[in-house]
Amino acid sequence: MTKFLKKIIDKFVYNYYFICYFFEEKMLKDQKAFNKFAKKLLTYNNKRVLKNIKDTIPKKISILLPHCIQDYNCCFKITSNIENCKRCGKCKIADLLNLKSRYNIDIKVATGGTLARLYLKKERPNFIIAVACKRDLVTGIFDMYPMNVYGIFNIIKTSPCINTDVDISEIEKILDFVINREE
Repeated sequence: MTKFLKKIIDKFVYNYYFICYFFEEKMLKDQKAFNKFAKKLLTYNNKRVLKNIKDTIPKKISILLPHCIQDYNCCFKITSNIENCKRCGKCKIADLLNLKSRYNIDIKVATGGTLARLYLKKERPNFIIAVACKRDLVTGIFDMYPMNVYGIFNIIKTSPCINTDVDISEIEKILDFVINREE
């Protein structure tokens, strides 16, 4: 199969899952409710991204986070600079800073999808791990195709956009897979 044909098929699959996601989301009317098409799009996308980089180790890797990962009551805002974190342990930012230094990667905290897209277009990383709620992650991956954006849903504890969580071990597993393998 030619690269051109593969790209057309990929884009068709993305469009199909995105349209199905959109209609299922309208029927669910609940940000925390499970959306099978969001999960299918994410699974398809993540397999495609890992396949795209199978023969190379990306030189420029970024993690893109939503601002709601930070403790809502924290007075040290990290949206302009993640290094403003004082590592108090009330959220996972300190753990993410440890990953940043261990793997020598960039981490950006975005206040919304538009800022996240601008960052990706400006910085052009070879591999991105994006963490967000299902709506922001699905639309972001769809909008940034064909960039290599590996998606991880954040964990909504009580309500969207406030004190969400992320599985650090899942991020570390992907980083290990991508970085610590033979070229």
